[in-house]
Amino acid sequence: MHMGRLTEMERLAIEEQLRAEDICAKKIQMYLSVSRDPAVQAILQQMAEKGQRHISTLNSLMQDAGMPVGAVQQH
Repeated sequence: MHMGRLTEMERLAIEEQLRAEDICAKKIQMYLSVSRDPAVQAILQQMAEKGQRHISTLNSLMQDAGMPVGAVQQH
């Protein structure tokens, strides 16, 4: 990938991945809301944090390429 420029395919792939991360974040939050096991909650919290890092990284790629950030909804 060229720094500062994205092809249409790269942009679409990043947007698709952002949508997938958003779905994962929503599912994790739902599982956290119903889980009563502290060990499971801890794992889910780690997963949520990792997903947020992925979203931040993808948004940074979009921003570096001059694309609007936040065009894809996130949790």
